[in-house]
Amino acid sequence: MRVVEHIIVTGDFLRPVDRQFRPSQNENIRWFHRLLRGHLARASGLPVQCLHWGEGMTPEPFFEAFGAELSALGWASFYTTDRAPAAVLDALAARFGRSLVVGFELADWCKRAFTCLGIPFIDLNIHPIRFLPDVFFAAQTNDPEIFAALLQHHSDPDSFYGWADLLAASAVKFAPELEPESPVLLVGQTRIDRSLVRDGALLDFTDFAEDVQTLLLREGRLAFKPHPYNPGDFGLFTAGVPFRRVQTVKANAYALLAHDALQEVVGVSSSLIAEAPYFGKRATFLHQSPFDLAGSRQQAGERQHLSLVERVNDADFWRDVLAPKLAVTAKDGWRFPLPPNSLRISLRNFWGFNELSTDFPVQLYQSAKIHP
Repeated sequence: MRVVEHIIVTGDFLRPVDRQFRPSQNENIRWFHRLLRGHLARASGLPVQCLHWGEGMTPEPFFEAFGAELSALGWASFYTTDRAPAAVLDALAARFGRSLVVGFELADWCKRAFTCLGIPFIDLNIHPIRFLPDVFFAAQTNDPEIFAALLQHHSDPDSFYGWADLLAASAVKFAPELEPESPVLLVGQTRIDRSLVRDGALLDFTDFAEDVQTLLLREGRLAFKPHPYNPGDFGLFTAGVPFRRVQTVKANAYALLAHDALQEVVGVSSSLIAEAPYFGKRATFLHQSPFDLAGSRQQAGERQHLSLVERVNDADFWRDVLAPKLAVTAKDGWRFPLPPNSLRISLRNFWGFNELSTDFPVQLYQSAKIHP
């Protein structure tokens, strides 16, 4: 067995913000480390280190080795590469060589490099299905034994339909006057996102002008939901769609998904597209989803993403997952069930779910219709 001397918690440590060369993921990595370090330490008895931009990792030498400019566009230029330069591999081997890596949204190039170097990783991502009582993680690993351990905690995504039905019923009360003007909803995204990288460039609707024009020709009019953090058109109008043929909607995304008049959700790589089938809508990825979600445990493949709805905040979960690679401590049988919305609140991100759920009692209280 390969000797593991410590656990390193990290993420996409080279990703900068949109328009400056400064880190965009440090806060997420520190959050993730603080969330899990106690469970990992109790399960393994090993030091649990946090590595991010400026803390154990200097980004400039990596960008230089990749021949990339110091910017978000430079980051995108090597994000999906499977040919990491020797200098990059040497740097990773020196920093991660005797570790097991627990990552939060690791970069594609980094996962491939870890695999090349024989460094095991467990990569956790916020799952694209976000309408359950709380958000949860999609897990991927490069180690077959760890995958087998994770698989025992996997939930079949077919079990999520009931939660979509409940939210759709809530939408009837939430937005009874909502009327989409097209059966097709196009969804925008932020300008910089890992799921938008293709061949070293960042995508938007401009890159799929022919597909968008075909939709317009078929439907005559399209509905468009901008991303809350990017109110622009995401390339829709530069793709040749006239302003007058678009209904820009600001309604809650789940209220739109639940509406019977809507038939199809189209986008580049948005998680809303992955959620659409749960509401009975056709889903069209113009690019691709960043997730390859496993179905049942019997059908799951080793490089697929597994759905971990619960237990990630239990040390016994990590004892199961780490046991193939290192000696773990004795199980304690303790569970730490999270109340609804715990991770949403901790992350300070609700993805619109709050508008159909927790906002309502708060609004009632604020309007003095209920009293403590």
